[in-house]
Amino acid sequence: MIAAVTWLAVLSPGADFAVVSRNSCLYGRRAGLASSVCISIACWFHVAYAVFGIAVLQRIAPDALGMIRFAGAGYLAYVGVSTALRPAQAFDAGSGVASRSIGRDLANGILTNGLNPKTSIFVVSLYSQFIGRDSSLAYQLAWGLFISLSHLGWFSVVAVFLSRPGVRRAVMRRQGLFNGIIGVILVALGLSLLVLDLGGRHGS
Repeated sequence: MIAAVTWLAVLSPGADFAVVSRNSCLYGRRAGLASSVCISIACWFHVAYAVFGIAVLQRIAPDALGMIRFAGAGYLAYVGVSTALRPAQAFDAGSGVASRSIGRDLANGILTNGLNPKTSIFVVSLYSQFIGRDSSLAYQLAWGLFISLSHLGWFSVVAVFLSRPGVRRAVMRRQGLFNGIIGVILVALGLSLLVLDLGGRHGS
């Protein structure tokens, strides 16, 4: 049951999928896989406060989760706008790879998932409703590993497929449209998260 819920959440389209798709198509396999690896690492950020207690985090820093959601919304909007405004370039098998910093791709994956409210809500709900906070620490961490590896497995497959030369060539031929669609999706996700966050603050 927990595995099924995890995979449904991982497979559902969202910011992580959009960013891995963007990096794989525009910058190649290395960029897509780097983002995938760091998305899986960033899952541990959400697992950590789910395991060790949101109550403790809220007591130490009451506005921490709200600030994370706000920063996540802003980051998604920033990536969306920069993607939509990205100038077109001619396709090359190594297009964008040589000049692309691996550190940038790693940071991209960390920030996308670490600031992703969708992942936060999913992990917290999973631990509170299915795994249980009374379970042993080893049991809880084992499911954290499963969540992390599930993200790594799925997004690595996405990265490998979308970075294939044929797929990249097709995307690069229509990169203006592709950049626009991905950009609009990311901006829409960011704005919707911002509206929900502000609505929650006014309602509380």
